This record gives sequence, structure tokens and C-alpha cells, in this order.
Amino acid sequence: MAEEFYTHELQEKMDVSKWLDSEQAHRDLCGNYEYCAFCNKAEEFPCANAYVRMTEKENAEKEREALAAAEAAAADDGMTVLGKTVDLDDVKRRKAARKSLSFAEKYALSDDIVKERYATLKAALTSTPKGTPKIKSRISRQCDTYRRGGDIVAKITIIGGSLRINLPLDPDAPEFNDGKMPHTATGHKKVYAEVPFQFKVNSKLALKRALRLIEMVK
Repeated sequence: MAEEFYTHELQEKMDVSKWLDSEQAHRDLCGNYEYCAFCNKAEEFPCANAYVRMTEKENAEKEREALAAAEAAAADDGMTVLGKTVDLDDVKRRKAARKSLSFAEKYALSDDIVKERYATLKAALTSTPKGTPKIKSRISRQCDTYRRGGDIVAKITIIGGSLRINLPLDPDAPEFNDGKMPHTATGHKKVYAEVPFQFKVNSKLALKRALRLIEMVK
């Protein structure tokens, strides 16, 4: 039931976005988005289902590519993770000694579930309609930052083995404080000043809610 509600809500948001884009372009843009290749117009929520199918396909392809790249790059006890060279044995020793780890190192030690959820969030953040500004990812030591132009759209971190996403939303807004969207206000920290709304993505339901928040921001 919750999944159907999410699909219905996503379809409504996509319909509005498509209508606004079409008005600006002075033509019907139906069929011009990346997800349109996955569309089945006979379905009740064609755009939302097409977007979900596209995301799932992209995630599966990215997982295969990441695995192939990791296996190909593995040498001298090192491997390439998220574009960074990681020595797993050294990372494990530093973790045991409670030393600070980079985002790539934390990712390397994460289980497959965390990696799959991260891939889903990344795909949702970087997927944009044709003709609209791209959202680009840049991995630093601390986090994975997503920007559109000069604006930060999101930051993804791993804290204590838990995947978290920070977004430019108001943590004190009533719609986020009805008990259904547990979050943490982190705006007092300089690194999160532009994205003060932190949401922990630690379950399937939390992932669905995170995707809804991403659509709101986009």
C-alpha cells in the first residue's frame, strides 16, 4: 500500500514537472525524457513506473561496472573504490585503532545493502530530464557532494556504518515533524550549513522516504 502511494505521488510530481517543462519549451515533451524509453502507457502510473525501472537498470549496471572495476584494479593489496585507491588491510587496521576513515574507505568496508542503497540515492540525484542542468557528484574525504551549478543539492555520508543524506530542507518545517520523517538538524555544523536536514537511510522504508525527499529538492 505504501509503495502504491509513493508511486502515485511520484507520478503526480512528474506530471507537474513535465507540464512546466512543456510550457517553457512550447511543445509537448512527453517521450523526451531519459525514462521514457522504459514507459508502458497502458500502466496506471506510466512515468513513475518508467522512472523506477530506469533507476533499477542503472543501479544494476553501475553495480556490475563497480565490481568489474574493483576486480580489475585490485593489486598490491590495494583497490580502486569510488575513484580512490584503498588498501583494505590498512583501512581495517586503522578502523580497529579508531582512526578517522575517508568516505571511500568507509564505503569499502560497508556491506552490500549499504552500497546498493547508496547507488540508488546517487542514481536518483543525478538523473535529470534532457535539457535541464545536470547534477554532478564530487567525492571528498568526508562525503559525496552533489551540486547543480553552484548550489548544493545533497551530501551523502557514512557515519558509524549508517548511510545518511543531508538535504537543503528546513528541519523545523511542520511537514517533517509529524513523526513520519525522523531526522536530525545538523545546520549548526559548518560542513552541513547549506544542507541542514540529515536523514538516516537504514531500511527499505527509509530509502523510499529518502527518494521522496530527493524529488522534493529536485
